[in-house]
Amino acid sequence: MVSRVDDILAERQRPRNALERLVKHEAARGAWTEQLRALLPPNLAPHCRVADIRGGRMIIHVASAAWATRLRFALPEVQPALRSLMDFASVEDIRIRTTPQLDSGRR
Repeated sequence: MVSRVDDILAERQRPRNALERLVKHEAARGAWTEQLRALLPPNLAPHCRVADIRGGRMIIHVASAAWATRLRFALPEVQPALRSLMDFASVEDIRIRTTPQLDSGRR
C-alpha cells in the first residue's frame, strides 16, 4: 500500500497514547500562557495561567478573586492583540476561574 507523505506526517504528529497526549497538552498550555502573559500588564501576568482552549472557549486560571477582577478590566485592551495570534484566533469566549494554588509557590 502506498501512503502519501502528508498522511505519514500527520500520523507522526498524532499522540499515540494518553501520556503523550497529556505531555503535548501541557506543552501547549505553557505556550498559551507565555503568549497571554506577554500581553498582560507586568503586575498581573504572573497571576494568570491558561488552563485550556477548546471549542472556541479559553479558560484562564487566576490566583484570587482580586486578580480575576483585574484581568476582567484588562481583557478589553488585550483581546484584539490576543485574537491576532494564531493560537487564540478561534477563541470567542473567555472564562476566568480562581485557583489559589497559583500563588502558593511564589512567597
